Amino acid sequence: MATRIKTIELFLALGFATAVGTQTLPSNAHETDDIVNESTSETYLLLAQGAEGGEGAAQGGEGGEGGEGGEGGEGGEGGEGGEGGEGGEGGEGGISTGDPDVDYMISLGLMKGHLIAAQELIEVQNYEQAEPHIGHPVEELYSDIETVLPEKGVEDFKPTLNQLHDLSKSAPDSPEMQTLFDQSVASIDEAIAAIPEEQRNSPEFILDVIVEMLKNAATEYEAAIANNQFVEVVEYQDSRGFVLYAEELYQTVAEQKSQEDPEGHQTITESFAELKTAWPSIEPPEAPLKEPSEIYGLVSQIEFNK
Repeated sequence: MATRIKTIELFLALGFATAVGTQTLPSNAHETDDIVNESTSETYLLLAQGAEGGEGAAQGGEGGEGGEGGEGGEGGEGGEGGEGGEGGEGGEGGISTGDPDVDYMISLGLMKGHLIAAQELIEVQNYEQAEPHIGHPVEELYSDIETVLPEKGVEDFKPTLNQLHDLSKSAPDSPEMQTLFDQSVASIDEAIAAIPEEQRNSPEFILDVIVEMLKNAATEYEAAIANNQFVEVVEYQDSRGFVLYAEELYQTVAEQKSQEDPEGHQTITESFAELKTAWPSIEPPEAPLKEPSEIYGLVSQIEFNK
């Protein structure tokens, strides 16, 4: 997947540059906007060089998802080698934020995001595009939690994910497909339930997870675009799934956040609503409805208010 910047400071710097670019400017505004946008893009590209490619620094970098066949060089969501060197979408895998439970939850959240995208495609019988989204949880993310599951008393569910992936390639329209899909989702939910309830009910914990998921979504979204078109549809769909699950996750703590920090809650809610307009459906629009810089800016707003 896309190249990710490793440090929060660099990500925030980009968000700041975006914010500057959106300020009201004098008569030469259009010219200045062009300069700012160019500068922002150049800054991102320079900072991204050398980053652990991918869906996020913390995620080990879904590195260089240069386009699925790019997802190529998907250098590693788990270090898989496929899809054009999908070395695991470069790194949704290899998550390391410094908090093992946050890392664990991010991996599971990204799995849920992938399956959300897959479910939408299955519903419209687009089985070919659904298949990679079904494969990513087991190929790119499972290794990050595999050794942790026994410690948390969670049963190994890799066989279920593998069976689902195999079936998605051989008989995606079979009745067993939905059964295995539901079992896979339930297994991920059980793994999430192994996180102590106090953490799962903590806005601080959940927002730490959400922000990392949204950073992955932002880099995936940017990686999907070339020449003002979506050329990497899988990345677009991944990013949509991540945003949808991140918002779903926020709803679990939204009431508590609204009581503790009403202004922060309002900003987060409004930012999510604005973010989602960039992904009107599982199939991408003819041209991006938001610039990547706008996506980064909205993610930064959520991070500033977590």
